[in-house]
Amino acid sequence: MIQTDRQIDVSLTVPGRTFLKIALAAFIWWAGLRLWPEFVMFVVALVLATALHPMVVWLERKGIARSVAILVIALGLIAVAVTFLTLVTTSLADQMSRLVRSFPAFRARLETRLPAHHPVLKQIVDEIFELPRSPDLARHLEKPLALGTSVVAGALSMFFTMVVTLYLLLDGKRLYAWLIAYVPRKHRDRVAVTADEVSLVVQAYVRGQVITSVLFTLYVGILLTAFKVPAALPLALLAGLCDVIPVMGIVIATVPATLLAFATSPTAGIAVCALYVAYHFAESYFIVPRIYGSRLRLSTLAVILALMVGSTLQGLVGTILILPLVAAYPIIERLWLARYLSPEVIRDHGALAGSAISRNEQVVETVLQGEKHPWEGPTGTTTALWPPQCSPEGRQGE
Repeated sequence: MIQTDRQIDVSLTVPGRTFLKIALAAFIWWAGLRLWPEFVMFVVALVLATALHPMVVWLERKGIARSVAILVIALGLIAVAVTFLTLVTTSLADQMSRLVRSFPAFRARLETRLPAHHPVLKQIVDEIFELPRSPDLARHLEKPLALGTSVVAGALSMFFTMVVTLYLLLDGKRLYAWLIAYVPRKHRDRVAVTADEVSLVVQAYVRGQVITSVLFTLYVGILLTAFKVPAALPLALLAGLCDVIPVMGIVIATVPATLLAFATSPTAGIAVCALYVAYHFAESYFIVPRIYGSRLRLSTLAVILALMVGSTLQGLVGTILILPLVAAYPIIERLWLARYLSPEVIRDHGALAGSAISRNEQVVETVLQGEKHPWEGPTGTTTALWPPQCSPEGRQGE
């Protein structure tokens, strides 16, 4: 047996370019984490600019220069904000002060009307009324400097968001062209179509959200005034703000209004709670489909899952912004993923998206059974019986 001692030297050489790439990736990751709040602010400004763009185009068609049109919009927004604050502040402060002074009386009156054989209900009401005097809230109120800093920071964020929005309206096309230059020219047509269709989705979402918030505010104001519920104006404004928050917004708006209504009378409490819930169902099943149209076709389950993701990633702002992004996914799928997916996937997804609003369960059964839709020809092509619940854009994609 022959034994040999051999020493094998293995050397690993890493090019300097690889170290440079790793360092650059680490820097981009670090910068992204540091600048994430500013990125979210920019996304909000981009959504607002997209929603206001049709107004700028309309003014330009009237012969007004773009810069002047944007100045008119800025002055209009300022005028609306000042008018709103002028008309509301006095009444709001008066109602809030009266509510604070009468708070112990409302609590005592409500507790006397609670049934004695429901201790759990009494405990829940007590915990709700104790929230304003909770230790956490007291600690925050004992730090006026920190509270003032938060208010100033929030006001500055809103101001800079509006400034960025106006600049996007003014020079956003140049920025868009600068960014699209990174895209190979053979793909720029699809990028342009994608941007146009996503813009329509965002515009429909913002426009619809403004309309539904205003309607809910007016409804709550009239309802609470009719039942002589105290602090009707603050509760109406709360309802309008909470209408922006899907699913949980109605709960946040209903609880304080119901408690104050019960403090007025049991009949008022039951009626207010029932009418809040009734309006929520009317908004979800009748108002929203007609206002949003076919642009935002999302099932309730899709909304809940999207809210879970959005709230986890970015809290309340993520909850609000996630819905138009999810609603834009069919556009991405049709324009960018169609070549990688089966044509049947595109057709089935389009039909399911249309049936989410119309509640057409036959479409669901057709997909589950692997059958053709009534509007598909013998070879899978579409016919004149294209379902009205599917938008024309979906048909173009096929």
